[in-house]
Amino acid sequence: MIREDSYRRHNDAQDAVLLAWVLILGIFGILYFLAYDRLHVRAGQLVEFTIYPLLVAIFLWELLRYKATKRNEMEATWPRPVPHVPRYKEDQYLKEACKRSSVLLGYDIFGEPFYWSDDTRTMQSNAFGMTGAGKTNLLETVTEQDIMRGVPIIFIDGKGDKKLLAELLPSIEAAGRMQDLRVIDPLRPEISARYNPFWAPEGNAEEHVGFVFESFNMEKDFFEGHQRVYLENIARVLHYSGKRFNFHDVLVCAYDQALLKTQMRVALDRVAADSKISRQQKLTLTMSVRNLLESFEDKERVSKIQGLINEMMTFMGDDMAMITGPYDELLSLDDVIDKRLILFMSLNVNVNERAVTALGRMLLQNLQLMIGRRYSRAEEGEHQPFVSVIMDEFSPFAYENFAHILQTARGANVAFLFALQSAPQLLQVGRGFRNDVASAPNTTFMLRTKDEETAQYFLKASARVRQMRRSMRVQKKGVFNPEFEEGTEGSQTEIKDTLAQDEHIKKMPVGQMEILMTDPFRGTIHKHLHIKKACGHWLSQVPMNVYPKLDSVGADSHGLNLSFPVPDLEEKRQRRRRK
Repeated sequence: MIREDSYRRHNDAQDAVLLAWVLILGIFGILYFLAYDRLHVRAGQLVEFTIYPLLVAIFLWELLRYKATKRNEMEATWPRPVPHVPRYKEDQYLKEACKRSSVLLGYDIFGEPFYWSDDTRTMQSNAFGMTGAGKTNLLETVTEQDIMRGVPIIFIDGKGDKKLLAELLPSIEAAGRMQDLRVIDPLRPEISARYNPFWAPEGNAEEHVGFVFESFNMEKDFFEGHQRVYLENIARVLHYSGKRFNFHDVLVCAYDQALLKTQMRVALDRVAADSKISRQQKLTLTMSVRNLLESFEDKERVSKIQGLINEMMTFMGDDMAMITGPYDELLSLDDVIDKRLILFMSLNVNVNERAVTALGRMLLQNLQLMIGRRYSRAEEGEHQPFVSVIMDEFSPFAYENFAHILQTARGANVAFLFALQSAPQLLQVGRGFRNDVASAPNTTFMLRTKDEETAQYFLKASARVRQMRRSMRVQKKGVFNPEFEEGTEGSQTEIKDTLAQDEHIKKMPVGQMEILMTDPFRGTIHKHLHIKKACGHWLSQVPMNVYPKLDSVGADSHGLNLSFPVPDLEEKRQRRRRK
């Protein structure tokens, strides 16, 4: 609509300015007349007395106008100029961020530091940006500051980027935390920590067996329910046998009935002799034994569980078995929190896709299980340390109910930072999952993107604000002149436009981003930030023993170490020779 009241106020303001100038000129004329006619001041002196104050007044006026309009002009400038921040000031800002329990994200267009507090981080955050927009720089600077602060870190890299880990190593060494580094990389088992998904240090093995099966994503398999129960029964028998087990042990028991019966007797004898095991647990074990014995009479027993066998066989590869096969010196996510470790998981799905994808889902579900326990302890009043979880391109490993982790992460004092190229990537899991992950976080970082859905998501989230739009009539300069000029009439209209602009999002320079963040006092904050560059510690030579080495796999003392009986093969060979 046309704002007539605003137009009147504008005219009134112009009239007031004109009246002020008339008064100033009138007073100046009277003073000039008195000085020349009454005080007999020469004309040359009057000119000097006039020019010098006038020059000073003009200088002060321009200075005040520059100060008053500087912020508006800088906000209107595009692309945003990069502010210069001296190194000594940045060091002061980093110390201040540490005192505030925050990280220094970067600087606004005026060179002012922008801090991201741990309390705000626990309300989760998303970072969207296309390849080459500076997303890795954002993750690196946040991770580097968490390393320096001694925060437990879980970094899940879905791209398998070796460069990022190499750039973080000097920072880890500078912080004196090289002994805290743990790496899980299926492509580099010689430096990877040992992670056995069946091992439950907290004692609840059934939950681990559950998320191991769910990680296989066998929803389309006709015998899904049968295979799940079969895996649970075998795992329960092996668990009560008193020793740790792995995928190989489960596969051996699935094929070899005699060996599985032996483990049943061991488990039943051990449970009967242990008074700490409840009666209900004994009954559950007995039922599992009964189910397994009944399955032995089924001629199609192996064919019905073939899907489960095929999925577990993907973990029998040499590299993957070195990570998931050991029994001793195992890594648990609880150790990462309690011992303030740095866990870097590099999961490249382009190599051994099925096994790596399943391993990634196991780690995420184990993380969700750990957060659930921390949330329960926090509800009882127990303080939980701050944990930083950074997930870069995690969509291949996501599952439907993973979004529920966002509802309890804040209570468990866990901060999630999801880094993605675009919001539609989350549709690989489902539309509901996309909506939960995209809308739940209270902080959103938007780097350069060309995806229209992601851009519209950020524009709508930035809210629509009232703005004034002026339009002027134009007219030709002449009959034969094709150019136009502004006329004397126009209108002013009130419109609503988004706070963020589409052209800024799609033309964002590298290393810059727009941020939407909630603040308890100022509400939702919208800012344009220049991402702080990582400090870039440099080491002349990184020692070769910075990673925990994996010496042996089969010589562990706490495992079952089951194997197929070899003599059967020898007997078959001898029969063939006799024939």
